[in-house]
Amino acid sequence: MPERIQIIEENRNGIYIMRIGNAVLLDPKMADEMTSILTQSFDSGALKVIVNISNVTRMSSLFFRSFIIAGKKAKEKKAVMAFCNVSPTIRAGFDMMGLGSYFKIYPEESHALENI
Repeated sequence: MPERIQIIEENRNGIYIMRIGNAVLLDPKMADEMTSILTQSFDSGALKVIVNISNVTRMSSLFFRSFIIAGKKAKEKKAVMAFCNVSPTIRAGFDMMGLGSYFKIYPEESHALENI
């Protein structure tokens, strides 16, 4: 049975926080699920979304694609999507794909909450 994306969601003062529990994000179906969850959050009216990926150690390019699609949806809705707790390896992926300047990336969730 394929693994599902593990997400803990919280709404803190109008800021939607999504904490990803999976360490490895490689499955294409999980990437599709991630895209759906993120875009639905913006379609439901979220204007500020923080994605905490502190547990993620490996991630396929399909997840970067999910983030790009969600980022476009955020821009369409005049919303903001940011990331926090990004490991150096995953950060290198963001930077290599040119996404380090496309998204705000904060060192910790508390810093993201203060600045988003």
